[in-house]
Amino acid sequence: MPRYYCHIRQGGQIIEDSEGVDLPDIDAARDDALHGIRDLLSEAVRQGKDDWLDDAIIIADETGRELMTIPFIEALPPRLYKAMLAVLSSASKPSRHS
Repeated sequence: MPRYYCHIRQGGQIIEDSEGVDLPDIDAARDDALHGIRDLLSEAVRQGKDDWLDDAIIIADETGRELMTIPFIEALPPRLYKAMLAVLSSASKPSRHS
């Protein structure tokens, strides 16, 4: 069974997963990563932190090759994800009243 590593990218820093986990395939690794992201997000919300929007999980294989990157925001439930995208999109548009 392949071993997958879920490194956390916070800003310009990478927090490496030195242990990894044996999983049957990349889909299982993605599901495991999403579960981990949701745990991290719930703790951030409880602490009132909002600095996680640019964070991501990088899934790598045993050779260190990056297989997938999952932004934390993608782990949100679908309606919340769409609402966050709408807010971020409107915040990045220039104001017509400027």
